[in-house]
Amino acid sequence: MRKIMMAGAAALVLATGMAPLAVAQTPPVASAAWQDGLFAVRTDVARGKVTARFGAPDATGVVGRYLYQPGISAGIGMDGTGLDRSALGQAQVVAFSVVGNRVYARFENYRYRAEGASADEQNAVAASFATSIVWSGDVLERHADGSISVDLSGFLERDAVNIVSRLKRAGQGNYKPAANLSYLEAGETLVFPENVEFQTVQTFTSEEPAASIGRVAPDGRSLSLAIRHSFIRLPDEGFVRVSHDPRSGTSAQVLVTDFATDLDTPVVSRLARRFRLEKTDPAAARSPVKEPIVFYVDRAAPMAIRQALIEGGNWWAEAFDKAGYIDAFRVEVLPEGAHPMDARYNIIAWVHRETRGWSTGTSVNDPRTGEIV
Repeated sequence: MRKIMMAGAAALVLATGMAPLAVAQTPPVASAAWQDGLFAVRTDVARGKVTARFGAPDATGVVGRYLYQPGISAGIGMDGTGLDRSALGQAQVVAFSVVGNRVYARFENYRYRAEGASADEQNAVAASFATSIVWSGDVLERHADGSISVDLSGFLERDAVNIVSRLKRAGQGNYKPAANLSYLEAGETLVFPENVEFQTVQTFTSEEPAASIGRVAPDGRSLSLAIRHSFIRLPDEGFVRVSHDPRSGTSAQVLVTDFATDLDTPVVSRLARRFRLEKTDPAAARSPVKEPIVFYVDRAAPMAIRQALIEGGNWWAEAFDKAGYIDAFRVEVLPEGAHPMDARYNIIAWVHRETRGWSTGTSVNDPRTGEIV
């Protein structure tokens, strides 16, 4: 995505997520009843806990595999930290596996591959590079259909967007997570067929914060941010991967090392991050598309700016039309009541900072293929 610089203290953040499944938003889960979606969720608002119900284990013990995207719902308001409202963390493919009576969350490693090679060669590559187990929890219940339930609160309360390291790199002090000052906002849970959304409030403390932190926080020794956690259904097969071209004007790419390439071919390649934009008639020079790309302007943007963003954004529709994709792109206002961090929406977010600075743009993408979802 392009970076956009604003003339004022506010900034634009482009965040790309899933196309909306519906305009109406499902109400937050408010009871202890199971709610079915991408996976079933039972929320205990009084205790601030959420229980996830995953499927029966497969032959390898995996009970669920999803695209996991953390992000920031409420940030710091300071340029240079990367901790803005609507900023995204790293997208990962997370696999939940059962071993004995515990569930383990593992981030899978798709950087290193042996595509099209024998099973032995693929297994050798997989065994040569680490994965990352980032959390575990007890199995709460084994159901008659083989599915299992687990308290997912601990996974959600991790430092999912690496706030401690980001603050340290930005010279803002040595902070540490304060578990007793953090909690899950269980009432903010949203369950859909293609994605499940959770939100936590996470607090980080420091005895020697940078003086600049005191300008944006009431007490620089204690920083509390709202973190969004999106679990998204992995895309179907059939996406056509495209090599990154530096002439595209963006550095957004997925780095892949494929050890199954020919010996006279570089093993490292770069995949472009792009949408799965498909014509209804692939053979036609000009055709309508199966699913248009829609960006939604944050309702928080002032009215005059909002209209300018819609008008300017829609200029891109002409470029898609000239490329032969009819009605392929549009920009409109985010539906009232929709959460700007809901992974179903591609968002142009309106973000305020203490000082001027560059805006950020990134995407929710499948690390296996580069597909923006």
